[in-house]
Amino acid sequence: MTDTPATKNINGISHSGFYVEDLDRTTEFYTKVLGAKVAWRNDQSANPLMKLYIGDFGLSIIKRPPNEPKGSDIPHAIHWAYRVDPAKAEETIEYIKSCGIKVEGPVGHKREPGILNWFFLDPDNYRVEVEARFATAKEGEEVLERNKAHRNEEMGLYGGDANRAKLKQGA
Repeated sequence: MTDTPATKNINGISHSGFYVEDLDRTTEFYTKVLGAKVAWRNDQSANPLMKLYIGDFGLSIIKRPPNEPKGSDIPHAIHWAYRVDPAKAEETIEYIKSCGIKVEGPVGHKREPGILNWFFLDPDNYRVEVEARFATAKEGEEVLERNKAHRNEEMGLYGGDANRAKLKQGA
């Protein structure tokens, strides 16, 4: 790859934006479950919006305008993945579950040994992912084995849209 100003100067991701039905409900979820911090909120705007931060990743969240159609099913590809210290991964997932959130996983990453992922939905059905990068594949395998009985594969959040559709048909 050729060095360009973009390859030399862009050093990460800043934020992502999305619509929600209820800003209060979304604030409650992201602050309680994922420890987000509210940077600002504007309820006076024609389209009320806010900015939350989880670590240094921003979420620009906009209340869905009344004339904006709501998609019936959010595609699998649209999701947010948050990194967690592998030593704290299981503790973090237990906390998320204690908030009444059903979690699928852990799931091993097929192409990157040592990476485990857990998946759940936010109040607007966006897919949220927690990822732990273990130092060795063996460490990740030990966590997978310990948690095998409680993976909740029936949620279908890991396998993509085709897997979710197949699971819905069987329900």
